[in-house]
Amino acid sequence: MEPLSKARIKLIQSLQHKKFRLKYDKFIVEGLKITRELTREHPGMVEEVYISNPDYQQVLEEALSSDLIQVITPQQMRQISQMTTPPGVLAVCRMPPEIFPPQDIRACKAFYLDAIRDPGNLGTILRIADWFGLDYVFLSEDCADIFNHKVLQASMGSALRVKVCTLDVQTLLELCGGSMYACDTEGKDIFKMTPPLSGIIVLGNESLGVSGAITHQVKEVLAIPGQWSQGAESLNVASAAAIFAAWWRQA
Repeated sequence: MEPLSKARIKLIQSLQHKKFRLKYDKFIVEGLKITRELTREHPGMVEEVYISNPDYQQVLEEALSSDLIQVITPQQMRQISQMTTPPGVLAVCRMPPEIFPPQDIRACKAFYLDAIRDPGNLGTILRIADWFGLDYVFLSEDCADIFNHKVLQASMGSALRVKVCTLDVQTLLELCGGSMYACDTEGKDIFKMTPPLSGIIVLGNESLGVSGAITHQVKEVLAIPGQWSQGAESLNVASAAAIFAAWWRQA
């Protein structure tokens, strides 16, 4: 068992921050399940794997060269892990190629996330998009980073399966031919209308909702009806995403 060098520990720790993920073109994932999925679906993406439990080595070697796996001490794992209780497996991975949408996405079904800053919400929405088979998830510039470890954990690997790209709303409106729908409590009851065959549904910021600048440009504003008299003023954005995706599937 070779100890990790101070330089290596420092580099892995730096990947907790977006600017260093971009600088080194790397990100990290933690946990046996997500690491196994990654090695099966994107084997060339995994550069090195650190484990503090030797029992995991045989499991990981089913899809990964033993040369890429290093057993380290629990103390070293705590030094490089981003979690309070490290799961015992940490993989350093190469960033995937950037995704660019085609010039015409009028036949696609996609979400546009407007300033979704909570990593847990973003990760859950990506998992929902993966489950329901959406073609894309588009992000505004001020969304959380999809390679944030909390996003990756919440998405359970979906962040690396779904086509995700950052795009400004004006470009997106042109690409989709104006078929964009915003979500708001003051919109049209989705259960009293037929879902569109395609288009982009905009999900807004956790506190502020969809920005007014976007709402004024969309084709229609949609709402999920609820019993506001019971006290809840709105749904969590990830919960709303699941309802919209399930409703959309009926189209």
